[in-house]
Amino acid sequence: MARHEDLEFHSQAFRVQFDDLVATARAQTEVFLHSPGGIVVRSRSDRGYRYWRFLSADGKEQERSLGPVGDEASLARAAEVEARIALANQLAKDANSLRRQGYCAADNSTAVTLASLYNAGVFHTGAMLVGTHAYGAILNTLGVKPRRNYATEDIDVARYGRIGLAAIPEGGVLEVLRRTGLHFVEVPELDSRRPSTSYLRRGTRLKVDLLVPSRDMTYGSVRVPELKAYATALPFLGFLLAEQLDTVVLSRDRVIPLKVPRPERYCVHKLVVSQLRARTSAAKDEKDLDQATLLAEVIEERFPGLVEEAANGLGRTALKLAAKGGRVAAGRTGRALAREVLLKIAAHGSQ
Repeated sequence: MARHEDLEFHSQAFRVQFDDLVATARAQTEVFLHSPGGIVVRSRSDRGYRYWRFLSADGKEQERSLGPVGDEASLARAAEVEARIALANQLAKDANSLRRQGYCAADNSTAVTLASLYNAGVFHTGAMLVGTHAYGAILNTLGVKPRRNYATEDIDVARYGRIGLAAIPEGGVLEVLRRTGLHFVEVPELDSRRPSTSYLRRGTRLKVDLLVPSRDMTYGSVRVPELKAYATALPFLGFLLAEQLDTVVLSRDRVIPLKVPRPERYCVHKLVVSQLRARTSAAKDEKDLDQATLLAEVIEERFPGLVEEAANGLGRTALKLAAKGGRVAAGRTGRALAREVLLKIAAHGSQ
């Protein structure tokens, strides 16, 4: 039975504010892992010294020396830090304004983790965010409010090409994650002969999964040399990663620039994987179909034709799965344009 739930778009003013926020956030050379803090001056040995005082991710007060008052190099460093503090505070202010309007946002631990990955260069080239956090970022970019909140503590990072890191950390991606101050550990596989592809923050359910496209229908572990790590290979992931969108993830204190899949590809990919998971996880199947349905409704209203165009890029096996998912999703929407395109996908895959 169709679900007659209306689309709820954010106002034009807030959509413009979000677009401006994306542009401003991309000017950050680094996203703070700590609070912005402020600059203080303290006397030592009859001379004043500048310090940058802030709170670390675990809430501990820290200071970083900027040099003596009156020193030109110290003054220049202080001016640079003050500009970065002002930018971080403005981004947080704008992000919270959008959060109050119903924009999707990540919790603090997730945001710090994404910020550390961004600072290392993971999202500059070669990798993007996928999964539920990416879905929230896509909805924000489209200017539409979610119908339901899907709580997730998984961060899914997918590699679509060589990740262009300026320097490979000695400890690889695990070291990058530990720079947050959060205690990440490798998650052992059930088969002890297989290398880990996931990292868990000890004592919590926050988990980072590394993913790569599989060359066929098999699952497995693939080495990612630039991260000194391994990733899980997934069927049909290559379709999702073929086109990227530059956007941000919002949080209370940070705005993290990154890449996510194009909305139309995310929509069609969810139709496909909903049928892969149907026999093993009803909850994930339901979530995938909900996400695909809402995106089909939004995209067909704002950018008609994109969903069908994306589906035309599927291979035969994936198209058959998308057809099954499209048929189910068509029965879940009360919007004619979305139902029409979903039934077209169902018809194409049945031929």
